[in-house]
Amino acid sequence: MRTYISMVLIVLLTSLSGQSQINLVGAGINAGTGKIDILKWQAFDSASVTPYPTMFEGYYMASSLFDAYNSNYYLTGITPDSSSLLSFNTVSNDINLHPFSSYSNISEIDMSTGKIYTLRSDSIGYISVNEFDITTGTDSLLGMISEPGLFGIVVDAIGFDSNHGIIYYVGYDGNSTLCLFSIPVRNPVFSWAKKTLLTTAPGNNFSSVNYDNNHNILYALNAEFDSANNYTGNRVVEINYITGEVFPRGVLAGFPWFLAGSSSFDQNSGSFLLVGFDTNFVERMIVFNTNTNTYETGFVPGNVSEIVCDNYAFAQSAYGTVSTDEKDQPDVLLFPNPATTKFTLHSSGFENNDIVKMYNVHGRECFSAKIQNPETEISTEFLDKGVYFVTIQNHKSSHTKKLIVQ
Repeated sequence: MRTYISMVLIVLLTSLSGQSQINLVGAGINAGTGKIDILKWQAFDSASVTPYPTMFEGYYMASSLFDAYNSNYYLTGITPDSSSLLSFNTVSNDINLHPFSSYSNISEIDMSTGKIYTLRSDSIGYISVNEFDITTGTDSLLGMISEPGLFGIVVDAIGFDSNHGIIYYVGYDGNSTLCLFSIPVRNPVFSWAKKTLLTTAPGNNFSSVNYDNNHNILYALNAEFDSANNYTGNRVVEINYITGEVFPRGVLAGFPWFLAGSSSFDQNSGSFLLVGFDTNFVERMIVFNTNTNTYETGFVPGNVSEIVCDNYAFAQSAYGTVSTDEKDQPDVLLFPNPATTKFTLHSSGFENNDIVKMYNVHGRECFSAKIQNPETEISTEFLDKGVYFVTIQNHKSSHTKKLIVQ
């Protein structure tokens, strides 16, 4: 007889890694059916909870994401037969299942496009950066971060700047130094940078990284420790993504524990949202106002986690008319792919001034030439085996495809 875990509720001990209407979405067990419900409610209104039944019997910790551009709440869960990715549309309340995707619990969504970006540490010393397009089901490797000696990455420490297309990740480098990594994912050539965090306490544990797209400010939760490694409290902090400086914004007194995977940011009100447990282990929604550096406590339905903020209205206002329509981009094909000795590049939007360039995963240019025809044959015999990025560019646009050379 199969047994499924109904819910994995992980509480992060801090020693480890005028009320606005704030719309929230989460997942929890339905006591009557034993299955998982998706719930919608408002942070300060306990009477606003509305449940929507699903077929899930369990779900994975920190697997929820909110696609503000399309108003979809995503959750990776367990059905009697398999694991699946569920989407719940907060406008229509429709629930759909998608083939199980490989995005991890270190993922963020670009609210100006709906694309998902994921960090993975599949081997020691490397972090892969992937782009997942749920509309087409394509999962593309953008590039690799090389940090010799690095083993693993921090969960719930990633934020996304949707104004400029930059992933921000707080974690350790190969020398065990706490750093802020920045990864501009829209550039045709993969690149990344890191800054050592200039902290105010001897010991620090950063999590719950979120980006304010109204004011271009990066926030995080920081559990601080003194030189004797004694816990001194949790603070909401601002991280300067240019210098690496860390500025305290406010102390969250009376909350020694926090719920993993349930931090978010309400773009409309400028509220940093966390689920905390007080000294009596009572669960509260902490609504930290970044304009006043004060907080109020709101409402969390019982046994609900994977909580996100519904920023659909903000995304439509900020990005609804400026996002790129992929149907207007040229159709670029590479075949065969994987390639051995050569491949053919086909561009339906060919222009006489098009240039093709190839880059390796470290961003080094390996090949450059003008395109003379809509279909061009290119040799790969001079390339080592591996992953490359083929970019076609002209005065109007740039389009990049991944090529594997075997």
